[in-house]
Amino acid sequence: MTSATEQSPIVAASQALSATLKDQPWMSALRAAAAELAGRLPLPDGHRERPWKYFDVSGMDFGPYAPGPRPTPGATALDFGVAETATGVLLQKNGTTIKATGTTGVRVTDFADADRAAASTIEKHLSKSVPAGRSKFTALHYAYLAGGVLIQAVANAETPAPIRLVRSYDAAGQLACPHTLIVTGANSHITVIEDLRSNNEDLLVLPAVEVVPGAGSTVRYAVLHRWGAHTRVFSEQQVVTAQDSAFVGFNLVTGGQVVKSHLHSSLEGRGSSSELFGLYVGRDHQHTDFYTVQDHVGPDTRSDLLFKSALRDSSRSVYYGLTRVGLGAKNADANQESRNLLLGHQAKADSDPVLEILTNDVIRVSHGATAGPVDQEQLYYLQTRGLTHDDAEALLVRAFVGQVLDRLPDEALRTEVESMIEERLGE
Repeated sequence: MTSATEQSPIVAASQALSATLKDQPWMSALRAAAAELAGRLPLPDGHRERPWKYFDVSGMDFGPYAPGPRPTPGATALDFGVAETATGVLLQKNGTTIKATGTTGVRVTDFADADRAAASTIEKHLSKSVPAGRSKFTALHYAYLAGGVLIQAVANAETPAPIRLVRSYDAAGQLACPHTLIVTGANSHITVIEDLRSNNEDLLVLPAVEVVPGAGSTVRYAVLHRWGAHTRVFSEQQVVTAQDSAFVGFNLVTGGQVVKSHLHSSLEGRGSSSELFGLYVGRDHQHTDFYTVQDHVGPDTRSDLLFKSALRDSSRSVYYGLTRVGLGAKNADANQESRNLLLGHQAKADSDPVLEILTNDVIRVSHGATAGPVDQEQLYYLQTRGLTHDDAEALLVRAFVGQVLDRLPDEALRTEVESMIEERLGE
């Protein structure tokens, strides 16, 4: 049990951050409760908590990291090198918002700059699906939350182009806690691309994402993890669906010392669906770890999941996925797959898809996992047609990841992802 004296540094730092950011009373109360929790909660135990089995955080030291945003003198929108769309854009440097713009029917705003209506929405939904008490990491997230963004779409809104969020970090020793809250009205259709970047400084990032789609709405959310070699990331994402709503999530990891993501979809609304796709291209000693929960609660719900990794050197991927079909989830249709390509003799992949079915009235509930090297017969065939070993292997890797890329309907995003993968494979 953590003592009161050990709690005080977290509480003091949280209170100082609250004063700096000029929190509203409800935000200050949330932050204070989270700081108190963070002082009491132990770090996750891999021996008792299955999602933490493959990465030991028991000896993790938060002392070297300082929370809160950093000043960014002279930073401008031009520094981010991204095209600004007519739909909306958020640009942040070290937790400080440089620019935030929306469009008709779609609001994009930093929590600190929210007007009364936006603040009411944030207060209503913040921490409701990703609670502070979920783990020590989530408690620290809310204690040190800075640079939160609300994306809110009115009923029947439709984005002509994706909303683009770019969060960049380069301050050594920063503990960053960005939050993304997406709330949509009925029958709206939006696409959000979140681009996360860092340099090679030692950084710790604890992001959280909460998605609340309205009835009949569709939310497409893509995350591009372009972290530097010494960035460690522990993130939480939660979607709670309404009737006939749909969520499509995509995760690409091409960097980071450790990227551990917990992705939860709670399919509560009748006829709602969740699709999760992911790609990890690993090198060196990088560790990527995904824990997914597809929780079928309401009837006539559907989920589909496909995660793939291509691993070189001594990189490692972990996938542990749970598909749960509750008593009330009649006519559920669920599938989850984890496929891993081992391109180095020291590369390692652990896959553990799990089913928990509490009703026999389902359409389909399936799962599968594979791990292995490139097919030697295919490799030999391509070499007999004049390709070198490296070119033949690269072609097979591109075909392997193409199954996921083909599910990205946005052509510009697909081209960008292909370029990131090409760059990573060519290093």
